[in-house]
Amino acid sequence: MSVELPGLPLLTTQDLPSFVLPTNPFGSFTKLFSELFQHLEKFKWVLGNSFYELEKGMIDSLSELCPIRPVGPLVPLVLLGQEQDQDAGVEMWKSEDSCIEWLDQQAPRSVIYVSFGSIVVLPAKQMESVATALKNAKRPFLWVVKPPAKPSPDNAGELPVGFTNEIKDQGQVVTWCPQIRVLAHPAIACFVTHCGWNSMLETICSGIPLIAYPQWTDQPTNAKLITDVFKVGVRLKKDESGTVTSAEIEKCIEEVMVGPLAEELRKNAEELKCAAREAASPGGSSDKAIQQFVDEKIFNSNV
Repeated sequence: MSVELPGLPLLTTQDLPSFVLPTNPFGSFTKLFSELFQHLEKFKWVLGNSFYELEKGMIDSLSELCPIRPVGPLVPLVLLGQEQDQDAGVEMWKSEDSCIEWLDQQAPRSVIYVSFGSIVVLPAKQMESVATALKNAKRPFLWVVKPPAKPSPDNAGELPVGFTNEIKDQGQVVTWCPQIRVLAHPAIACFVTHCGWNSMLETICSGIPLIAYPQWTDQPTNAKLITDVFKVGVRLKKDESGTVTSAEIEKCIEEVMVGPLAEELRKNAEELKCAAREAASPGGSSDKAIQQFVDEKIFNSNV
């Protein structure tokens, strides 16, 4: 089954947000979004965490239905070319800053950064695939593995036995890291990500290619945008059992690290990085949208 929407490429079932599928276990999501969208005509302003140059076709399409104004990217200032001491990023957990010292010792554009966010817990078989692929890639890597909230009988979310010792001279495994500083670091070559919107915007603003491994909610659609619209990354494909094999991960790492496709992805990523900074700069598209909102609020209050 496929779905065609204005301003978007043709979407297959695997590209749709999980909360619109029959398999969605969270019925409240569908109800919430349905009610929100049905009442859009009541809103005078809809501010979006994006920027016009990133989603021109989609924003133009939506503008016919509601008064949407992209005012992003809403990311820490350091990712928009501002000074580090102006950064106001917030970490959800205490990070292991030692990984920055480790990155300082790595060559430019050499490190594979891997993080699946704060919620996703991968099955043990999938953890093993990622671990094997990173080891076989023979490239430095930084992998964020947040310990599961509670022990799982099938070892979900846990590293394979002996893995940390095997890769001690190749990579770093941390429970949490200062992602903004990591993405801004010149040693990072690519980001293996779950495709959460915030992480995706932060990566785009950093000019780094992505390897998409979406899990749920809006992540499958974001992955589609990464590969087919923004063209700044590749997407991992699952096998018949629903698992991403280590061979598939290794293949995607090579595609974004070396060769013609890698060069194209880096070029596109750099162009979007520049576009994001321009949008947020004085006189940029997002800056103008914010100013229009402020001016109208002031005008209406004076009236």
